[in-house]
Order: sequence, then C-alpha cells, then structure tokens
Amino acid sequence: MNKIRFFFFCVCSLPAVQFAYACGNEYYQSIQIPVKKDSLLLSHLLIAPDEFSRPYWWNGFADNIVFTRDSLYSAMANKAGLYPESIDAKYKTIIQKLLSAGEFKLLSDYAWYELRVGDKKRSLLLLEELYRRYPDEYNIVANLGTAYEVNGNNSKAMELLKRAVEINPRSHYNSEWIHIKILEQKIAVQPDYSKIINLDIKDFAVWLNDPKYQFPQLPDSLKKQLAFQLHERISFIGPPDPVVAQLVLDFADIVAKHDGHAAALPFYEYASVYGKENMSAIVTKRKEIIAQTKKEIESTFRRAAIIWAVPLLAFVLIFFAWLRSRKNNRES
Repeated sequence: MNKIRFFFFCVCSLPAVQFAYACGNEYYQSIQIPVKKDSLLLSHLLIAPDEFSRPYWWNGFADNIVFTRDSLYSAMANKAGLYPESIDAKYKTIIQKLLSAGEFKLLSDYAWYELRVGDKKRSLLLLEELYRRYPDEYNIVANLGTAYEVNGNNSKAMELLKRAVEINPRSHYNSEWIHIKILEQKIAVQPDYSKIINLDIKDFAVWLNDPKYQFPQLPDSLKKQLAFQLHERISFIGPPDPVVAQLVLDFADIVAKHDGHAAALPFYEYASVYGKENMSAIVTKRKEIIAQTKKEIESTFRRAAIIWAVPLLAFVLIFFAWLRSRKNNRES
C-alpha cells in the first residue's frame, strides 16, 4: 500500500501531468474543483491558472493517462510478483493474483484508466468481476456504470449509477443526479437534453430579466455540480457532442443571470464549440439579447442620471442664490 501511495505522490509531483484533471472514481487520487472560499473560480474552467496547469475543462491528457495506466499495470505486476512485460503478456495471471489478494482498489483504479485510453471491453469485464465481489464499493459501482455507458449500454449504466447514488448520495459534489438525467435522456425516444438541468427557459430575454425566477437549486451549488460533471465528460469526449453543448449552454445561462453578462460570454462561445449549427444559432441569439439588455441598462442609467441631474442642478442653483442673498442682506 505504501509503495502505491509513494508512486502516486511521485507522479502527482510532476507539474505537467495534472492528474486532478483526469478525474474518475479513484481510490488513490483526490478530485478537486477550482474554488476559492467555497466559490467556483469561473476563470479556471476555460483558462489555465498558470503555465504548469491546464484548464479544468480540458479535452486532452491522453499521453499522461496512458503513462498512468501503464504505471498502474507495473504496480499491479509488482504486487503479483511478476515482471510486467506488455499489458497483454501476463494480464490474466496478474488480475487473478490481485483478485485473490483482495487488491480491489488498485484494480478499480487501473480499470478506470484502461477505460479511458485502452481496451474498453476489457475494462468493463474487470469492473463487472470487481462488482460481483464488492457490490457495495461506491467507486466500483460508479465506474462500472460509466463503463456501461462508454460501451453503449445506457440502460444498464443508469441502473448502476442509481445504485451508486444510493451508496454515496453526496458523491461528486452531489452532482451524480446530472449523470442520471443525462442517461434518462439518452434512452428516451425523443431525447431533449435541455430537460437535464431544466432551467425552463421559454423566452431567454424574459427569463434573463425576471427577478422572481427561482433556480432548481441554489445557483452556486448548481454551478459547482455542472462544472464537475462537465469536467468529467469533456475529459472523455471531444467536440461536437450535444450533451456537453447543452450543459455548457445551461452553465452559461446560470452565469449570465447570477454572475453577470460579461462573465457568461466565454461559456457561450464554448457551447458553440461543442455544438453544431443549431447550437451556434442559439448562442448567437443569446449574445444578441445580452448585448441589447446591456444597451437598455446603460440607457436606463443615462435617463436616470438626467432625471436626477436636473432637479439636483436646480437645487444647487437655488442654494447658491440663497447664500448670495444672505450675504447681500448682511452687507446692507
């Protein structure tokens, strides 16, 4: 165990690796979202905070994930008392030895990385075997659900994800309900990904300026949950993708209403990147409405300034006239 932890400490000390961004349900890695004083750092989602990092929403790291997968396999081989050679050479023997030794955490983490960059069906088979032996381990159940989804079995994926939430309802910043909603729409006869978050936007201009609107959850919590789920999906899926496009659009809408119009614009652009022509049209319309709203707000402030300036100027003139009158009276 100590050797495995030391291996991960050494790997995570390399600034270019950024394993925090290759997220999953791992035993030997902690997953963080970019926050400061419990508030989501919007700027870190799309822009790297420094030259040694990557944005939180980053579709990449394939080479680093392959390195981690291979390093985990070497650790497994060492645990089994065998020389690793290639992954295929002694794979079955190593897996069986570790299953017999109860090394489910190491095997689960390896299966996650294998799912990312290796043989997805082999990863699924390993996770199925782990689930048979450890049906109450949240990481294994949740990873198996993801493996079913990646392998095209969305119904089975939803079944496992619901089971995982029963085991650990607070996992992933309480965000796994989003994953389940995604799967519900994937298996629907007519998928409608706007129903995942369900902001209920019929007229964006009216919604944006409605002071009585209530978010499905507190907006700060909803932004964190969406940020995490998008981080997971974006690390798996490159553009275009309708699910990611819709979720980023929802995120941008929440930011526009809760954090300000300017803060939302980069996320609308990112939604266009993941969407197709219809999403680009939606984003263009959103940006036009935001620009028009900004002009109207500025115009309102100018009118208000004029309305207040006229009586204020009159008051100042009357006041100085009164002072002059008093001075004249004293002199006379």
